[in-house]
Amino acid sequence: MSARPKLAAQQLGEGPDVVLIHGLATNRAFWYATAVALQDRYRVTIFDLRGHGYSERPASGYRPVDFAEDTLGLMDALHIRSAALVGHSYGGAAALEASGIAPHRVSHLVLVDARIARIQPLLRLHDTPVITEAEKEVAATHDADWAALPQVGYLFLEAAARMRLAGRLPQARDDFTPFGEGRGAARAARAWLDLLEHTSARAEFDTPGMTEEAIGALRMPVLLLYGALSRCVHSGRALRALLPQARYVEIAGAGHFFPLHRPQLVLDALRDFLAMPAS
Repeated sequence: MSARPKLAAQQLGEGPDVVLIHGLATNRAFWYATAVALQDRYRVTIFDLRGHGYSERPASGYRPVDFAEDTLGLMDALHIRSAALVGHSYGGAAALEASGIAPHRVSHLVLVDARIARIQPLLRLHDTPVITEAEKEVAATHDADWAALPQVGYLFLEAAARMRLAGRLPQARDDFTPFGEGRGAARAARAWLDLLEHTSARAEFDTPGMTEEAIGALRMPVLLLYGALSRCVHSGRALRALLPQARYVEIAGAGHFFPLHRPQLVLDALRDFLAMPAS
């Protein structure tokens, strides 16, 4: 077994443990404002996934289960016996895998607009009724038949990263937020392209992960937060069927990046849910 990569992490506050996991092509800054808001009641850990931010970038190991094992390893290193895991997008897929590997270490599970490849293997352009103007601008820069692609997400992020480095990425609006704005935007875009070009990540991202039977066997409290206009909402609806005891919230008018556009809504939902006793 190869050694786990060194992960850049930070903790805020004191109390029951909460670990926030970001998605692909971003870093722990995605959850920083949420961590600050929760630190009055919880000890909140945020960290950069392998290959992201200031964490190490190994040549391989980019399946959801790899990120899950990284998360559990970080918990070991920080002496966290159990925690609520909150994951957005691919970070949610990692949180789900960690819950299957070590359910006794996950007090609560929150999946925030996470696509789960096992139950939603494809991510197509028209899996949402609304394609934003910014998405159309990015798609227009890349010579691809976007409507025919079985996986639009990774190519979209790649095209957006190249536009960011060229200074031509549209301003964040609607639900469009890849690489954000400001000083760290170009660095994040370059890091994403480096990850795709110098590791096996592209080939590993869509590894299916845990079975539907294993998902349905989870017994910790589960919160499913999904945007009604996100392509990932199909995962949320399938998870609701597999986990009938879960709390399911589908946010009208929201796309994939709603934690950045509607932070108070997410914070209120987290506070209410985390107050529930663990199973």
